Amino acid sequence: MISLILELYARCGQSLSANGLDEAVLPLSEAENALNLFAEKGWLILGGDVYQCNQTGEMENFYADWFCSSTNHLESIDFARNHLSQLADDNLFVSFIIKN
Repeated sequence: MISLILELYARCGQSLSANGLDEAVLPLSEAENALNLFAEKGWLILGGDVYQCNQTGEMENFYADWFCSSTNHLESIDFARNHLSQLADDNLFVSFIIKN
């Protein structure tokens, strides 16, 4: 299962190293795939950050971040799904804060 998560990030992920962060983001269009994999793994989603890729290819904070206080992994994934379903832009990327 972890290999599928790593493959998803290797195939679709974008580094945030230019932003001074040691993280990667996924296109919003791939968020559902990530959430399904996290659910299968039983990982808790504590929250996430949303970024927008500007015209020069730099990632900028989109200020649509979220935090979930649930200790149930399925509830946390539903919370993330609901939050992300309100966003609609081909140029949005998401990072997840997870706990296994």
